[in-house]
Amino acid sequence: MKRIVPFFILFIFISVFVLSGCREPDRNAELKDLLSSNVSSLEETFSKETCAYGLFTDYMTTWAKSSGVDVVYKGEHSTVLVNKATEGCGKEPSTVLLCNFDTSDVESSLETLATAETSLLGPAEHGKISLVITEKNEGRFIGIEELPEKYLSADNLINMQPSSSDTVFVSGPRNAVCKMHESGKTKTSRYSNAYEITMTMPLYTDPYDFVKDNNYPNPINTIGSFLATQKSSGKLFDIADFNCKYTDGYTPYSAKAIIVIDDNNIESFNNKFSKAYENVKKKFDKLETDFVFTFSETEMPDRVLGDEVSNNLISLMYTLNTGICLQDEDTGIIKASSYIKSISTEKGDLDIVIDMRTRGESYLDNISTEYMTTAGLCSTEYSCKKRGLLWSAGDKSELKEFFTKAVPLLDGDSDMNLRTYENDFIAQNDPDRNMIIYTFEDSHKNAAMENIVNFMDPNYSKQN
Repeated sequence: MKRIVPFFILFIFISVFVLSGCREPDRNAELKDLLSSNVSSLEETFSKETCAYGLFTDYMTTWAKSSGVDVVYKGEHSTVLVNKATEGCGKEPSTVLLCNFDTSDVESSLETLATAETSLLGPAEHGKISLVITEKNEGRFIGIEELPEKYLSADNLINMQPSSSDTVFVSGPRNAVCKMHESGKTKTSRYSNAYEITMTMPLYTDPYDFVKDNNYPNPINTIGSFLATQKSSGKLFDIADFNCKYTDGYTPYSAKAIIVIDDNNIESFNNKFSKAYENVKKKFDKLETDFVFTFSETEMPDRVLGDEVSNNLISLMYTLNTGICLQDEDTGIIKASSYIKSISTEKGDLDIVIDMRTRGESYLDNISTEYMTTAGLCSTEYSCKKRGLLWSAGDKSELKEFFTKAVPLLDGDSDMNLRTYENDFIAQNDPDRNMIIYTFEDSHKNAAMENIVNFMDPNYSKQN
């Protein structure tokens, strides 16, 4: 980490002038100059690809002192700064600005972070403004998981995120979790060659990130599809076990199946697995990420799944429609999506859990009905618990009204978000919190900062 003191000697003078209460004709022009300085300082200081969050906390503490704002919380993975309400504005709406610092891909965070820093300084008159910066690392929203909920308490919450386009999301998706269950019995295998199929990948990946070449394969689907293909081509084998490991809210990061194969099918299994491995490798080469996908001999299990459960498991792996379930051909907007969250064959029973996200109640009904039909055809019990919207700014929200006017949707965009962001975790404790997600290009950071500052300015609505 490079020394930052010389830069702040100049910055202290600038910040004291800005925060002293002297009102200039164009506050936004001042802030744009500061934004440029903040970007330069961050890029000079954090020039490495990765960074320990503690070093970033040190930087923010120094920045806060020079800028006249308070650091009210320093956690292991999150930091909270507060710019108190200006004189006479104590009853004005409070705002939390939220962004993340990706310690595994530092460069991707810097311009958004600089925009958030600058926006924290606010208009000449403003209510309480907080800046919450949470760590993101290797896909995991580690900071928001740690942060005490009280620091998110405000009238408005704006989650600021880098993107290739300017969009405001005013709600999360419709969400439901369905379960498929079949009770079964175990048996002794008629075959004598036990093999273990294992797939492991990064721990924290977003099952709803469908950006081209950015969506990780689900290990459950990968192994399940391989087994279904072998069964459909007439290979003889029993399934002894099929299970997975996952962290709630992320794609399962590991799956394992133990099968017992007929003597005459071992060579064919090996050949087919080699081809399956090459297909998986191509995918991870594009993702530039390590993975494990193995097919190896293992100890002979005492028991295997009964024929009925085994056959129904294979049928479900072959027929379940997960991933992008429904997409508009003209706009490309994904209307319905899902992923297999977990699978277990403990004690001979089959349990599958599927998580669903859609852009409307009707789409949720459609996909749920489809899964119920599939489960019925496979003699599997089906249940679905609807939870409604994950989060929403609310129909009468001034936050929603302001930003949907300031940042109109482009063709092919939607104001409902399917991907996973911090809002999903926040909503677990408070689904009715008034919040939005504001994504913007780095080249549009000045406009984004101006929109946010204008929203927090109690005089702006009177002037426009």
